[in-house]
Amino acid sequence: MDFVDYQLENKEQFWAELDDMISGQIHSSSLIESAVKSFLRFTALYVDEYLVADEDLMRCCYKFIDSPVFVKHRGHVRRKLITTLVKGPCSLQMMIIIGVILLLDGRAHVDTFEMMEEEQACRLVIDVLWHRRDDGPRLHQIFLELLYEMCRVQRLQYSDMEAVSDDFVEYLFHAVEHNEDYDNDPYSYSVIRILLVLNEQYMLLANHVASSGNNHEQLENRVVSILARKGSTYKTFGTNIIILLNREREPCLQLLILKMLYQLFTTESTFEYFYTNDLRVLTDVFIRELHDLPDDSEMLRHTFLRVLHPLLAHSQLRHSHYKHEELVKLLKSLAGTSRSAHYLPISETMARLVSRCMKVPWLSFRFAQDELHLQQQQQQNDLGMSLIQPTDSVTSSASTASSTLSLPDMAITLPPSPARKGPDVKNTPLGSGLIAGEA
Repeated sequence: MDFVDYQLENKEQFWAELDDMISGQIHSSSLIESAVKSFLRFTALYVDEYLVADEDLMRCCYKFIDSPVFVKHRGHVRRKLITTLVKGPCSLQMMIIIGVILLLDGRAHVDTFEMMEEEQACRLVIDVLWHRRDDGPRLHQIFLELLYEMCRVQRLQYSDMEAVSDDFVEYLFHAVEHNEDYDNDPYSYSVIRILLVLNEQYMLLANHVASSGNNHEQLENRVVSILARKGSTYKTFGTNIIILLNREREPCLQLLILKMLYQLFTTESTFEYFYTNDLRVLTDVFIRELHDLPDDSEMLRHTFLRVLHPLLAHSQLRHSHYKHEELVKLLKSLAGTSRSAHYLPISETMARLVSRCMKVPWLSFRFAQDELHLQQQQQQNDLGMSLIQPTDSVTSSASTASSTLSLPDMAITLPPSPARKGPDVKNTPLGSGLIAGEA
């Protein structure tokens, strides 16, 4: 199937020719590769003429994904696309076509991103983002999405992370800092997600190197180290991830943000990276989420609590004591001390994490005050009861009988509450587990 170079007169002719090109049945390996090559050459030729709109570009790529050659020879065609991208040479237009096909196919079939990692495509993607950043926003946006999806579903190789330079990470921070329309600009959102997922990859790599016993040295987490050195220059990133956490409902991205926060609140040089007002907003988000998360989101609730402790203990909140009354009520509720009998019992992990937060010095003082107040109230109640004298033997007997049955005694006569079923984490995306290997 040789490609014939000719000029089309209109978009209708383009779509008709494309349909003819990809509709045939192909069986031999050589014909498969010829069909892929012809498709790429043809579409790349007209990207800037008939595929300018994103919807047209996606329509073209979906036509190829749904074609007989791709459906029947998916593994072969994927590898051909990836090796064409990695080994080249590829024009800018062809890289756009291949990038969109791999992105759309990978979102439906994770095998695509795993094959890209196997063929060492990650370093090529990073190289395009860094060294070809002036080739236009379209290529950049597609490859940002590719890198995010590759990092989201698997742990990258050590050599891939070595390709991430300080200059590249600073370039990403700079792109976020100098964007003036974050709310309406998906490009900035994509850059922020890359920084979040790179932090996750550094955390995964650190755990892997520590547990594998190989000769690799620990790589510096460049995302955190740059904020440690130049945090005052890149404040917008911090503000924006708090905005994202406040709006986001996708658990995977929520976990990525929480792990970034954990790194910043447990690294001494970034304890006070955030603006104080942003920390107040963040505290409000934590209080809301920990109150509202459903029972089947226990893993996410645990992660919020793991981050809440260093947030309260290390940030500027340790001086301002913002929302201390609400935090005390929240932690008591999560600990089960202020819940009604119909609530299910909390897990050992939950109890431990809540107890850790309660021991933050400026909060533990509040808990101690509340405990002292309760003891004083109980003493007053006991003193008042002792001054009441029964008037006859019947009343005295009834009073004695009722006073020997305390509320705790009544509680233990109730049937035990059903055990809470733990969350099914079998299909949880990679990286959504415990922070920093914590049990």
